[in-house]
Amino acid sequence: MKKNRRRAVHAELVRESKDNPGYFRYNITIREKDGMEHVVPAYGKDMQDAIERLLWNERVDKVTKPKFVIASLAGLLLGMVALSGMLGVIYNNPLWIAGGLGVCGVSLLITSLTSSYLNKK
Repeated sequence: MKKNRRRAVHAELVRESKDNPGYFRYNITIREKDGMEHVVPAYGKDMQDAIERLLWNERVDKVTKPKFVIASLAGLLLGMVALSGMLGVIYNNPLWIAGGLGVCGVSLLITSLTSSYLNKK
């Protein structure tokens, strides 16, 4: 019984890479879960290398999507605020809470600036 998943159904050598000698360009036809097929270019020393590079790039793109990064950052910041609140209660000093909120604010600012810089075209 075949599982319903994405598959590379056809790969075709197009030409040798013009910029990097020893590498080749392949057109790989991918069938999605819903049955749609599309052609994606991939580069590698051989066909297996090209497919591995294509998969690696897709994994990297999935992890670096803004939703994933924002969700991770939100969880981290929530944990920092909770920790600073607990320390403020334990030591009976509101500076712990203010410091935790300040660190969260600076983290959000740095993330926002970095994200806008990386998303420039």
